[in-house]
Amino acid sequence: MRKWTVIACACLLIWLTACGQGDKIQTAGGKKEEQQKKIKVLSEAERKNVLAKVDQDMTQAGRDFALRLHQSLATELEQENLILSPYSITQALALAYNGAAGDTAAEMSAMLGWKDQPLADVNEGNHQLSTLLERGNGVVLNVANSVWYQQGVAMKKDYLNTLQDSYGAVVKGTHLGEDKAMNQINDWVNKKTEGMIPSIFSEPPGGVAVLINAIYFNGGWKDEFDPANTVDESFTLANGNSKQIPMMKREGKYEYKEGEDWQAIRIPYAEGQMHMLVILPKASSSLATLHQELWEDASAWEEGFSYETVKLSLPRFKAEQSFELPKTLQGLGMVKAFDPLEADFTAMAEGGDGFYIDEVKHKAVVDVSETGTKAAAVTSVGVVASAEPPSEPIEMDVNRPFFFAIEDRDTGSWVFIGSVFDPRA
Repeated sequence: MRKWTVIACACLLIWLTACGQGDKIQTAGGKKEEQQKKIKVLSEAERKNVLAKVDQDMTQAGRDFALRLHQSLATELEQENLILSPYSITQALALAYNGAAGDTAAEMSAMLGWKDQPLADVNEGNHQLSTLLERGNGVVLNVANSVWYQQGVAMKKDYLNTLQDSYGAVVKGTHLGEDKAMNQINDWVNKKTEGMIPSIFSEPPGGVAVLINAIYFNGGWKDEFDPANTVDESFTLANGNSKQIPMMKREGKYEYKEGEDWQAIRIPYAEGQMHMLVILPKASSSLATLHQELWEDASAWEEGFSYETVKLSLPRFKAEQSFELPKTLQGLGMVKAFDPLEADFTAMAEGGDGFYIDEVKHKAVVDVSETGTKAAAVTSVGVVASAEPPSEPIEMDVNRPFFFAIEDRDTGSWVFIGSVFDPRA
């Protein structure tokens, strides 16, 4: 009988009130608070220096993977809300990728857009991007990693050292088949998520290793919506029916762009380092049509925005979703990692030629309110053995299905993306 190896990568973006020492943040709770996080916020000069080290090809590859994943899942769901964190999924797969070898690693790198890049460059690229995102000013985006391995299992030192050096992982040996280990892991998860996810395991995981990656996000709008202006209004669903939805309203200066059959706006968080991109199909078009344009070429929404006065109506919404991703990832080209006879994870441990990925689970939650955005995502990977403003404001009434992305200003990295068909689904 084959031994079990479980690699669980839990990636959370949730509400915290911490970031760099001595700096101010605007939380989604609407309060400016002192940042308590040990990692110091980058100065503008430091940010430019790190930005110069970020591999733009990897960043673009991340967006391409995000849209391929979005396309595959949207095709399966058919006019249902679709919420996911491509950054979470990519980082989770990166931890597993470091343990892969041979054709298994080649397929994973091709799917993720890292083909022909040395592993060290991939890890450095992920490290620099994480530094840029995590040490930004005005919003909270924290990252934590841990590795729990079965005592006595011959985990490779190079593998563990890489996860420590490039991903800041804490490494602990334990007895994964015992309740004590389960409780230790769950306590770590509970602490790192501020109680938002109290546990990840309901029984001891067993196996040879558990890897957990946690990410936390909280962003308050640079300019909040006044709750007094929020009113219930009609939101038209894809099938033509409508329902009453709380619509937040604000008029102000925003980055805005308009196409023949869509409107797009960037709503900044805090200092403007990150923002929410909202793309609204015009009433004569549809979200399905917009999806096709996005999947074919998303470059139209990268540049060419101008500052305009916009009279904005945006739904207050909370959406969440869970996925089982093995079939989706296999459809995108990551096949051998799931094959008991073909998978090769020999870079992870002695005997890794008997390991293969058994499951990939993903859950994402996005909560948008008048004060900002709180979001959470969990990804687990289980491996088993065996221009000038116009005179009148532009109106953008997001009262029908729309696409959104929470993205970094400088790199264009999409931390969350989604399609909202029904804000109250």
